[in-house]
Amino acid sequence: MGLTEEMAIRLDIEYVSSTYNYIDTAYGSSIEDRDGFVKVLAHRETREILGCHIIGTDAAILIQEAANAMRLGLPTDAITQPIYVHPALPEVVQRAFAQLPF
Repeated sequence: MGLTEEMAIRLDIEYVSSTYNYIDTAYGSSIEDRDGFVKVLAHRETREILGCHIIGTDAAILIQEAANAMRLGLPTDAITQPIYVHPALPEVVQRAFAQLPF
């Protein structure tokens, strides 16, 4: 959903990106999802969420939080600051956003 890296480059947007694998979370490891990942793009200066792409278990459910934040024009903090249940799969989304290199 949103921009891909190729689109951001073509539009000459200064962005940062991050990818986090499902398997690197406790829940992702317990369900043995070795292929799932979350990739996010955000504007380097404003921290606006430009894109979020999820492949893996329950991707259609996990994308909802990013979709809502993007629709409301919220910055990446809307994903990184809330408390997440552990272990739970939504942690993979939070971690992808948390490791954006601002």
